[in-house]
Amino acid sequence: MSAFNERMAPLRELMKHKGLESIVLRRNPNLAWAIAGRAHVPTTIDAACFDLIITQDSATAITNVVEAPRLSTEELPSEITVKTIKWSEGRDPQLPTGAKVGSDQPGPDCIDLGTEIEIIRASLIESDVVRYKEICSDAAIALGNAMKQVANSDREIDVAGLITHALWQADLEIAFLGVAGQERVHRFRHPLPTSAVVGNRVSASICAKRKGLIASVTRIVSFEAISDAIAKDYEAIFKVEAAMLDATVVGKPFSDPVNAAIAAYPANGFDGDEWTKHHQGGPTGFLPRDWPANTGSARLIANNQPIAWNPTGKGFKAEDTILATNSGVKILSMDPDWPSFEVNGRTRPFLLTP
Repeated sequence: MSAFNERMAPLRELMKHKGLESIVLRRNPNLAWAIAGRAHVPTTIDAACFDLIITQDSATAITNVVEAPRLSTEELPSEITVKTIKWSEGRDPQLPTGAKVGSDQPGPDCIDLGTEIEIIRASLIESDVVRYKEICSDAAIALGNAMKQVANSDREIDVAGLITHALWQADLEIAFLGVAGQERVHRFRHPLPTSAVVGNRVSASICAKRKGLIASVTRIVSFEAISDAIAKDYEAIFKVEAAMLDATVVGKPFSDPVNAAIAAYPANGFDGDEWTKHHQGGPTGFLPRDWPANTGSARLIANNQPIAWNPTGKGFKAEDTILATNSGVKILSMDPDWPSFEVNGRTRPFLLTP
């Protein structure tokens, strides 16, 4: 079975179970998952450049004359037939509707299957696991290489430029890029880069994408000697992360790691409400986060599900991309050339001191 048909198999089972004749995929992350490719043109909007109609024995992409040649040549699997319309026409009239049609996008003329489809794509097939491991490794190494070039006199936007160059050199698009120097790292949890000089510390966070799959990584450089107090605070946030990783168990709810973090913050010297100042992460893969997990997240963690936890506190952030598996958590976004230390038996990134 081809990788495309392997991804579509549970959709076709869902179709059969619901008594449907077709399922229409319209959301960017679902289309990127389906084709293992790029479903977007502008990176700033969620809209995709085609829709995909799935039946029991066919798959048809609806797109316009602008996108059809590139999609057919570079993105779409051979199992997909392309129906091309004028650029001046909308795609909606070409899509099936009615009580026998499901879709990942709510509408009055179809059955809303958004949640079911999100659950299906949460569990990566094996060929996508292989691809994802490479993407996460490449993202961590590219970010690390860029951060090793930073000087304390650089502006945050200079750092962003170094990272952008390194990511594109590694064939990685940017879904998110945050940079904070010493003046902003304690103040903002999502620090979009500014012209501020980085000074004694710089933290950079990325969500980097290749063919739909997204890796999340944070790395921090210190331009001052690492005192015992700094090292203690840095290790403390990774102890919070360790509690979350220990609680990330296939078949258990997403609320478990969040509740573990809530207990771990005060146990490691943070204020008891530290967890309320930033979301703690959640399922990822084809979005930076599908949604932020919280204390009421009842959805169960799936086998081969990508997750990115991101506890923060005292100007530090622990963030790597992991894969939840039946045999335990696998950390995917590691750079063998970045300094590291051990936390609860796992190798974790340490502060880089140039």
